[in-house]
Amino acid sequence: MKRHFLDFREYIDRNNRAFLVFIFALCSLNFGFLSLVAHFSHYGDIARATCQWDCRWYTGIVHNGYDRLPRLQGSDGLTQADWAFFPLYPLVSYAMQVGLHISTLWAELSVNLILWPVLIYLCWRELAARAINVDRIGFALFCVLYPFNIWYTSQYSEGVYGVLLISTLILLRKNHILWAALACFLLGFSRPTGFPTGVMIAGWWFFRRTGITLRTRSIVRGRLAVPAQESFLLISAAGAGLSVFVLYLYNLMGDGFAFSHVEVGWEKHFSFFLTNFIDSFLQAKKIKLGIYFIFSCYFIYGMLLKKWYLNFAIMAFIALMVGSTGLESIER
Repeated sequence: MKRHFLDFREYIDRNNRAFLVFIFALCSLNFGFLSLVAHFSHYGDIARATCQWDCRWYTGIVHNGYDRLPRLQGSDGLTQADWAFFPLYPLVSYAMQVGLHISTLWAELSVNLILWPVLIYLCWRELAARAINVDRIGFALFCVLYPFNIWYTSQYSEGVYGVLLISTLILLRKNHILWAALACFLLGFSRPTGFPTGVMIAGWWFFRRTGITLRTRSIVRGRLAVPAQESFLLISAAGAGLSVFVLYLYNLMGDGFAFSHVEVGWEKHFSFFLTNFIDSFLQAKKIKLGIYFIFSCYFIYGMLLKKWYLNFAIMAFIALMVGSTGLESIER
């Protein structure tokens, strides 16, 4: 038995396609188990069981497009609006619905069921490109069983965003600048953090291409032109993706940055992140958020110690933004 397992592990380690198939099989087994659990629950169906929280907003966008006005009636979601949710994931879900003639919930779920195994594989490829060796089977098991992967296996935009983010890094490492710029465009079109993430990726690429570090004493100006142009292209592409949504919202209801302004409907206001952190331990319902924030800071600091500067920059920025608006969803 042990010999068969070792032979299987050796086969997975030397065959990338077999590893990808293994990831899909593992995700399929996990999904089958969850479907069985959902079948015997009061939901009766995995697509309905996974449609929680923001899922109803995405579903509404797929069904009816974006609203011109916030909700002004009823008690559920009063003064909130779907402008906070970027359009790429709803567009992909709509295409899936039309192409496969399935329900909206199943279309939204199917997008992530397909992208989640792909994202796990891409994450491994990105680690391998940095010469970070991990046990393939253990890595896949961790990703599939990790509790907070719920955002990648339900009707949320994390799957689309994650695939675009890691794809951008892989494409840049292969010097496919134009394809990376396209990925940055879609990144800016997928989530509010897409554009700032694109800016940080562009900065990382500039320093990677020029070889400039804190210890650099002299800089040859001729070496800066091409990296600067490439980085500016990435920033412009991410900005263009964001601008498409801004122009659409401006044409729809007169406020291009409504995706940011409407956050007030969720009682999100900017404040000093340490104030929110302390406040989380003064309210019983928010203690877990404070604990999540501590763990997040620990892992972000670990990235800095390992000199994973891009990972550190992206995660520190997101943690700072979330921490400054209330700590909700910090575990994501």
